[in-house]
Amino acid sequence: MSARRQLSFDDLGTPLVEATLVVVDLETTGTDPRADAITEIGAVKVRGGEVLGEFRTFVDPERPIPAYIASLTGITDASVAGAPSIRAALPMFLDFVGDAALVAHNARFDLSFLSAQAAACEIGWTRPPVLDTLALARTVFRRDEVRDHKLSTLAAHVGASVSPDHRALSDARATVDVLHAIIERLGPAGASTLEDLGAAHRRVTPAQLRKKHLAADVPPVPGVYQFLDADGAVLYVGTSRNLRTRVRTYFTAAETRRKVLDMLPRAESIHVIDCATPTEAAVRELRIIAREKPPSNRHGLRPETANWLRLGSGTEGLRAARLARCETDGSAQIGPLPSRHVVEPLRALLTDAVLGRGAGLERSAGAGPLAEPGHRARLRRAMLEDPREVLDHVAARLRAQVDAGRYEDAAALQDLARTYLAAARRAARLRALAAVPLLIAARPSTEAVIGGSGWELLAVRHGRFSGTTLVPARTDPLPFARSLAMTGLGEAELAAPLCQGYHQEAEILLRWLEGEGVRTVLSEGAWQLPARARFEAEHLAERFALTAAGRGA
Repeated sequence: MSARRQLSFDDLGTPLVEATLVVVDLETTGTDPRADAITEIGAVKVRGGEVLGEFRTFVDPERPIPAYIASLTGITDASVAGAPSIRAALPMFLDFVGDAALVAHNARFDLSFLSAQAAACEIGWTRPPVLDTLALARTVFRRDEVRDHKLSTLAAHVGASVSPDHRALSDARATVDVLHAIIERLGPAGASTLEDLGAAHRRVTPAQLRKKHLAADVPPVPGVYQFLDADGAVLYVGTSRNLRTRVRTYFTAAETRRKVLDMLPRAESIHVIDCATPTEAAVRELRIIAREKPPSNRHGLRPETANWLRLGSGTEGLRAARLARCETDGSAQIGPLPSRHVVEPLRALLTDAVLGRGAGLERSAGAGPLAEPGHRARLRRAMLEDPREVLDHVAARLRAQVDAGRYEDAAALQDLARTYLAAARRAARLRALAAVPLLIAARPSTEAVIGGSGWELLAVRHGRFSGTTLVPARTDPLPFARSLAMTGLGEAELAAPLCQGYHQEAEILLRWLEGEGVRTVLSEGAWQLPARARFEAEHLAERFALTAAGRGA
C-alpha cells in the first residue's frame, strides 16, 4: 500500500447530504414494549434537508387506552376505533422506511416497541442504522445552554417550526428540526457522513487513530478483506459489497465490537481479494475462515464437522453422527442440527411417533436395532419424504397438553417439532444440490455491469462454488456459461454426501438459486428440490387444528 494518507471524511461512509433518514415517533399505551401497544405512528422522510414525505396512522391497540395516557396524548378509544391493527400498520410503515436510516428522540424506546411488535407479528425486519437525537443532543447542547434534553426543551431552543405535543407526527416534525440543528453544530467538527453522526457521541480509540492509514487504498468493490499481523497471520476476515466503505468503518467511533478493538493494535496490514460478485465474496470468506481460523472471527465455524441424526442401514436404529455419509445403502440422515443437545430429544420424538410413546425413552441409551423392517421404513420416510406420521403424533400430544393447561410443555414440544422439520428440510436441500455434478444458472444482476444491467452467472459442482461472472444485457450467456463449465473442475473431487464439510457454503448457493428470476443455463444431471411443503412448519399448525375439530388425522 502507498504511504500513509490522511483519510477524508468523504471516504468514511454515506455523505449526510445523500443519506435518506426517516424520523419516527410513536404513541403507546404505556412504557413496556412486551405488555403495552402502539396507538399512533408518525414519521417524516428527509434527505439533504428536504422533506420527501410523511407517514401517519392511528393503530388499534386492541385494548383500552389508560385514562392518564389519553389525557397526555389526546388519543382516546374513540380515536383508534376503526384504525388498522399493528399487523396491518407496521408493514405499511416499514414500506415507507425502505432502506432509510431511522431517527428518533430516545430511540431505544421507539425501536424497542417496533422490534417487539415485528416479532409478535412474525414480520421479518432487519433493523437499519439508527440515530438517537437524545444521545446526540447531550453531546451538542451542554447543561449551561439548555436545562434538560427533553424534546420540547430542545425544539424551543432551536426554534423548531412545530411544537411537540405528544402526538406522533408533530413530535416527529419537531425532531426533524432538532436533528438539523445538531447536524449544523457537528458539521464544522467533521461529521459529514451518516456514520460520523451515529458515532458523534463516542470517541475513537488510540489504536483506531494509529492504524487508520491501513485502509488508505482499499478499493470500492465487492470482495473479502483480511486483517494481518506482522507475521502475515490472519487476525480477522470479513466481506462487503463495498470494501472501501466497510473497512474504513473499523477506524471510526461507530466500531464498538470488543473483538475488533482488541484485534486492531496487532494489525499491520490489510489484504483484500476483489470478487466479481458478493456471492463469490461470501464463499471465499467462509473458506478462509475455515482454513485459517482467525482468532477474532466468530467461534465454532468448523464446517468439517456437524451434528446429524442418522438412521443406519440394515436393522440399525437412530443415532447421533458427526459426519454425513452416503445414503445409497438405505441409511438416512437429517441436519445439520443447531446443537448436539437436540439429538437425543429428536431421536426420542421420531421413535415415539413410529413405535409408540415410551419407546424413545427405552432406547435413549443407544441406537439399538429395529426389530421390524416396517418400523425402519416408516422412520426413513419421515426423515426423507413425508413428516405426517410425526406431525400427527406431535399434534395429538400438543392437544392433550393444551387441554390440561400444560402450556410450557406444549411450547417445548412445538419447538422440538419445528427443529425436526427444519433439519429434514435442510438435509433435503443439501442432498439435492450435492447430487448435481454441474449446475450453471443465471439471475438478473444486482451489481454494476458494462452497459448498466445484465446477468449474474453462477456455477456449482456438487454443492460447491465453482465460479461466477457477470454478463451484459442482450448478450448470449451460453459462451460465458461454457467458459464457466471449464473452471473449478477440481471441486468435483471434493464432493461429499449432503455437502458434508461445506454445508454453510452450499446454503449460500441455495439461497442464491432460490432467488427471484433464476434460470438454468447449463446442467449435468437433474437439480430438483423436494417439494417445499413437505417439511414446512405451517403443516404442524394444520395437523393441530384438525385435532381441535375432532377429526384427528
